[in-house]
Amino acid sequence: MKNVLKTLAILIGATLLILMIVVMSFLIRGGAFEETASISPGQCQPIDIEEGSAEDLQIDWKSSTAFLSVLDRRGIVEGRSVKGSILAMPLNSEKVEASKALFSQPEDFRPHGLSIFVADNGTQTLIVINHAIAGERIEIFEKQESQHLFHHVETITSPLLREPNDLVAVGPRQFYVANDSGATNGLEQAAEMIFGWGMSPLFYFDGAGLRVVDTGLKSSGGINVSLDYTELYVGETSGESIRVYRLEQDRSLGELAGTINLQAGVDNIDVALNGDLWIANHTNTLALVQHFGDSDSPAPTQIQRLQLSADSSASITTIYENDGTEFSAGSVGAKFGDEFLIGSITERKLLRCQMNN
Repeated sequence: MKNVLKTLAILIGATLLILMIVVMSFLIRGGAFEETASISPGQCQPIDIEEGSAEDLQIDWKSSTAFLSVLDRRGIVEGRSVKGSILAMPLNSEKVEASKALFSQPEDFRPHGLSIFVADNGTQTLIVINHAIAGERIEIFEKQESQHLFHHVETITSPLLREPNDLVAVGPRQFYVANDSGATNGLEQAAEMIFGWGMSPLFYFDGAGLRVVDTGLKSSGGINVSLDYTELYVGETSGESIRVYRLEQDRSLGELAGTINLQAGVDNIDVALNGDLWIANHTNTLALVQHFGDSDSPAPTQIQRLQLSADSSASITTIYENDGTEFSAGSVGAKFGDEFLIGSITERKLLRCQMNN
């Protein structure tokens, strides 16, 4: 009997130890013990957005215009029926005011990641993830050089689309899609969340169909491409890193060139005119989850600049960091001139900051 009790005590102790290790690992990966610094390169001013939050944005440098993916995302969390839009905001105007960028859009339009491709003839293609109630979709809009607004021209659907987060256009009808999750059931979802297993796929649409080109990514939150279309950058939120892939001449996926560790949950990636990467990070994903449920509970925002070298290593500089009291849940940072913009998952405003240095 003593041996049985001893064995039972050992089993219980081992189980509790394993549970403690799992919980501590989860808390550490979630950033529960991370301290948030207060960093800002200059004065920042809020720009209100009545329609919702701009989770993603992209700057068209030729026209000095920021295109915003706007949706009342907190309304979705609260179970309300909402519809989003794409807004255009001029950056070289004294009066900063966003206006509609679309001439037409699908009835059930809830935008997420977006990307713009400019053809040699000046035609602009805007490609947007749409979390429609009827199912995940990719919407394609087009604007001729002489036009002011984008016209909806195509909707792309596929059984592969389950939890797309962001995309990047590499042609007028070619794009890569990064995905939040690759889980197909509750156990796989738990494995992704608790143990950080990499199950997210990377998709490529070559103009004819969508296909998987890589797997095993740890919750892809952001994606972008180099200015010369030779490299693809894919962020891993739970992996706290960015994968750098080579692209072939036809812009199909080449080899994995390297991985850059950031020690924070990577969200959207922007590529500046000089080729630097501007990364929005979630330093405390547990605080982010709490923020979704309680708007009064702030979530930290961090913006970093990555200067890449030829061997895919990077020099990393934190440009902006705040505990969320000034700006919560920052999800994208984009530089233009001596300023940069920060968008958020939940804040109904942008932050426009000066670069003093």
